[in-house]
Amino acid sequence: MKYALPKPIRLSLVSFSLLMLVVGSACAGLVRKAPHLIYPDDNTQMQLVWQLYSTATCTVQWGLDTLYSLGSTLSNEYGSDHQHAYTITELAPSTKYFYRVIAGTDTCAGSFRAAPPHEAYGINFIAYGDTRTYPADHDQVAAGVVSTFDTDENFQSLIVSVGDLVADGDEESDWDSQFFDPYYSNIQTMLASVPYQVAMGNHEGSGVLFTKYFPYPFVADRYWSFDYGPAHFVVVDQYTHYGSGSAQLDWIDGDLAATTKPWRFLCLHEPGWSAGGHGNNAAVQDNIQPLCEQYGVSVVFAGHNHYYARAQVNGVTHVTTGGGGAPLYAPDATYPNVITATMAHHYCKVEIDGNLLTLTAVTSGGDVIDEFTIENPLVSVSGKETGNLVLKAALHPAYPNPFGPSTHIAFSVFEPCEVLLRIYDVNGRPVRTLVDDWMDAGRHGLAWDGRDDAGRAAASGVYVCRLQTAGRGESRKIVLLR
Repeated sequence: MKYALPKPIRLSLVSFSLLMLVVGSACAGLVRKAPHLIYPDDNTQMQLVWQLYSTATCTVQWGLDTLYSLGSTLSNEYGSDHQHAYTITELAPSTKYFYRVIAGTDTCAGSFRAAPPHEAYGINFIAYGDTRTYPADHDQVAAGVVSTFDTDENFQSLIVSVGDLVADGDEESDWDSQFFDPYYSNIQTMLASVPYQVAMGNHEGSGVLFTKYFPYPFVADRYWSFDYGPAHFVVVDQYTHYGSGSAQLDWIDGDLAATTKPWRFLCLHEPGWSAGGHGNNAAVQDNIQPLCEQYGVSVVFAGHNHYYARAQVNGVTHVTTGGGGAPLYAPDATYPNVITATMAHHYCKVEIDGNLLTLTAVTSGGDVIDEFTIENPLVSVSGKETGNLVLKAALHPAYPNPFGPSTHIAFSVFEPCEVLLRIYDVNGRPVRTLVDDWMDAGRHGLAWDGRDDAGRAAASGVYVCRLQTAGRGESRKIVLLR
């Protein structure tokens, strides 16, 4: 079943996000490429990268609100092309920060959430790729991403991209017009709000401009890895040798062997198993897949083929998420090991709660085209320790959201317990009790039809869905439309 996100509200939420981020900002005079975010594998840091048209000293300011009172510094260009970068340090994990960059009369503003604590039991993130050639289509995908973290702040976290950002990565004009063009405001809001972690694609060409705009702490060439809460991400460079005996493959082997994170992901461009278009990559099948099986990799994210597809091979899930805006291909779901495939521009929402991962693939129009859950045997869950409390259940985002007439609400129970799931209005008044019972361990779901306990239709507006167990609660906002 597909769940349509109503477009008028979807656009108004995106507009609200833009208003919050850039009202009073003029970022199109001296600034050539507005600040975008990179996560440098340190949960106390966030890096800003931007480019000017000419030489100038910039002011960078940041804080816990738009007073920007925590810090201020000057930035001078580096290199030969008016490039700037600054890393904000001493961040508190999981805390939201606001920043602005002042360049002459231009002011570019944004916000981000610092990465979670190392011991975090759960994270959310976005995955997608292949944004090249048609920025208007990419902008619609980005609108969905912005709406997602507007609705659920836990998604203002991390974007994993599978590459092919522009049509010709060796042409500066493509970066100007296809990826960093200020006309496409949803893309720029997204880049200003969430760090963008990219595996290089074939359309990035030599990689010279790619590494200029995305200066990650590479191990060598364009491969590296990073931790984020309970997850470890390995970013593969498929345009540097990674066959048997290669330095990169040996590094991937050692890196996966060394990580203590229970959730392991690989991010690359060309898929080992997909649904046609470009053929399956034999090097992924022969060299990468055995390491994934050996070290318990949960998902391999890839693109290259411009559609959504999911395959499974010996317990490893391969997701092709190449629908970020590039011209679409028609997939063939009869290809080996493919479970599902859809021709659509889309992005993937990934939620990790303890030993459970849920991936939801959503089109730029708001339709859910796939959803699945993975249970991780590397995570032992008999209740997850969070401080002095034991988390016995976790609430997942409702979908669709905003909704009308009904929305699906899912939650996971980690050990049998009493569960109270209730809808409240914004003033804290109970509206509808959905669950008040003893629940067995597992994933549960039900629908709210937008009615109160007496069967009356609730008014349009914002509501709070709250899951309560053993004195601990978790809440998420939902928006009802009439």
